[in-house]
Amino acid sequence: MTQLGRRLAVAAALLALGMSAGSAANPVPKPAPKPATGDAAATGKSTASAETPAAEAEKAVPRFQPPLDPTLGVPPPSAGLLPSPDELLRSGRGMDDDVGDPAFGAFQRGYYLTAFRYAMARAQAGDPISKTLVARLYAEGLGVKQSIKAAAAWYQQAALAGDPAAQMAMGILYLDGKGVKKDKAKAADAFEQAAAWNDPAAEYNLGLLYLEGEVRPRDSEKAAQLFSRSAGQGNIDAEYALAQMYSEGEGVVLDDGIAALWLGKAAKAGHTDAQLEYGIRLYNGAGVPKDAVAAAGWFRRAAEAGNPVAQNRYARVLAIGMGVAPDPVAAAKWHMIAAKAGAKDGWLDDFVAKLSDAERKSAQDQAQSWPAKG
Repeated sequence: MTQLGRRLAVAAALLALGMSAGSAANPVPKPAPKPATGDAAATGKSTASAETPAAEAEKAVPRFQPPLDPTLGVPPPSAGLLPSPDELLRSGRGMDDDVGDPAFGAFQRGYYLTAFRYAMARAQAGDPISKTLVARLYAEGLGVKQSIKAAAAWYQQAALAGDPAAQMAMGILYLDGKGVKKDKAKAADAFEQAAAWNDPAAEYNLGLLYLEGEVRPRDSEKAAQLFSRSAGQGNIDAEYALAQMYSEGEGVVLDDGIAALWLGKAAKAGHTDAQLEYGIRLYNGAGVPKDAVAAAGWFRRAAEAGNPVAQNRYARVLAIGMGVAPDPVAAAKWHMIAAKAGAKDGWLDDFVAKLSDAERKSAQDQAQSWPAKG
C-alpha cells in the first residue's frame, strides 16, 4: 500500500461521531465525521440530488441489516433493501418546505424539548426525517437524557426508511461501534446508500474504505471517483484526499498542477494540513509558480491553527528571512512551540542557542503564553 493508502486507511479506522481524525505531524484526510453534512447536519434534514440513480442500479445496493436491540423500546423495522431516492420521494417523505415544520423550527431556536415532542409524534407516524431528528436529540442529549443506543435505534429506523442523513450517521456509528456492534462492512453499506443520494461525507468515507480495501475491494480508481464527487460539492477532506491522489498518481494520472489546485481549495477552506502542503508547494514551485511570500503566509495560518509541522516550517522561514522579514525571536518562539508538540529540529536548536539570553527569554515567554487566551 502506498503512503497515501496507509494514511487514509488510518483515517478510516479513526473516524469518530461528530469529529474528524488526523495528526498534524502526519497529515491525513479528516473524515467529516459529523453524522451528516451541511444543512442536513444542522437540522437532521436531508436533500436529494436531482440526478438520482437508475432503478437497476438500486437493486444492487447491499442489504442493510441493523441489529435488533429489544431493550431500547424502539426496535427497527424488518430489514430489506432500502428504498431508492425516487421511490422515497414518491412516497411523500418529509414535509414541504412551504408548509413549515414546528419540530425543526423549535430545534433551530434551541427549544429542544418542544422539538422532541413534535418530532416524536411525527416519527411514530412514520416520517423518516423526524426519526432522524429524534435520533439527533438522543445522540446529543438535547431536551432528553442522552442515549447513544436510543439514537442508534432511531437512526436505524430513519436509515431503513431512506433518509440519507440517517444512513450517513449509521455508517459512523457502525464504524465506531457506538450504540451498535462495531461492523465496518455495515458501515460501508450505509455509506453506499447515502452516497446514492450524493451525500458528500458518505462519498468521502466510502472512498476511504475502497482505498483501504478491507470491506470493499481495494480500488484506487473508485476511491478517486468518490473523492472527486465529494470534492465537487465542497467537502474539504475530499479536496485534500484528491490532491494526495493526484500528487502520487494513485487512481488518477500524476499531475502536480491538479494536486496543487485541490490543495489550494482545501487550504482556503481552512484545512490546516492542506495549508501546510500548499505552502510547501508554493515555496518549492511544485505545480504552482514559486512564491515564498505566499508560502510563508500559509505556513503562518497553519501554524496559528496548531499544526506542529507548519510551526516548524514557519520558524525556519522566520529564521532565514525567506518570504518574510527575518525575526529571530519569533523564529525561536515557533520552534519551541513546535518542538513541544513533537516537531524536533536540530538546525533550529543550534539557531536558538546562538541567540542572546534576552532573545531566548523573550521567545520562551511568548511560547509559554501561546495560544493567547480570550
